[in-house]
Amino acid sequence: MARVYVTGADGMLGTALRRALAEDPATAHWTVRGVSLQDFDISDARAVADSVEAFRPDVVVHTAAHAVVDDCERDPALALRVNVAGVRNVAHACRRTGSRLVSLSSDYVFDGAAPPDGGYREDDLPSPLSVYGVTKAAGERVCALLGDRALSVRTSWLFGGEDARVDVVLAALRSGADGAPAALVHDQYSRPTYTEDLARALVFLLTRPEPVSGTLHIANAGTASWHDVGLALRELRPHLPEPKPLAMTECGFVGGRPRDSTLSTGRLTALGLTLPHWRDALERFCARL
Repeated sequence: MARVYVTGADGMLGTALRRALAEDPATAHWTVRGVSLQDFDISDARAVADSVEAFRPDVVVHTAAHAVVDDCERDPALALRVNVAGVRNVAHACRRTGSRLVSLSSDYVFDGAAPPDGGYREDDLPSPLSVYGVTKAAGERVCALLGDRALSVRTSWLFGGEDARVDVVLAALRSGADGAPAALVHDQYSRPTYTEDLARALVFLLTRPEPVSGTLHIANAGTASWHDVGLALRELRPHLPEPKPLAMTECGFVGGRPRDSTLSTGRLTALGLTLPHWRDALERFCARL
């Protein structure tokens, strides 16, 4: 039996992970404690320490983050408190309790200017373009201080939640249902990733006899733009209006975005897991809705 502590438990990934842990026969009997901003601020070191030490988990899965790129650019101090000091607080608590740490990071640690064939690998040098990307890269460095007791998981372009403000796919579906074509970026690329698939991959890692450490990329197969995703949505829901292609330069972004931040998931495949294609994931998400 394992004890798992999940930060950001009410977020898109945290919710999917708690559900996956409860549904998988291998982990259904585990004790899971989920915390969110309603419990305490992740930048409050004393609150984090008290909570983790009271639960004494075997592993902490740290999903809490400030992930709105433009908001991070407008308020770097808040981004640093949540995305860097938050990881530091969790890492310190893990060191005191002897817990393992799995911390979520992002493809935005790369600049996307010239991705290697097959996508960025775990050992490629980060070069973020935004405050958000800088704070996620810094969080990875903090996580690495725990050595072989820590794993940074980079992922990309999550969808599958219930809040259209932070889920491009859900926003496009709701916009289309109202008869308004979704305006989606056509010249930025990455690997759209379904939170349910990412959560199951995390369960796969948590149940391995030999823990995985260092850095690991997890994403659904296939590279696409959000406009590509919108066109695929229309194939699944023909009543939706055709999405409007939007160039990155037309979006008024405050923070920089990588042009192509496709991640290579070769290390995950070598561990024995390959996630389905994003089109398959999109179909399953639509069916769930």
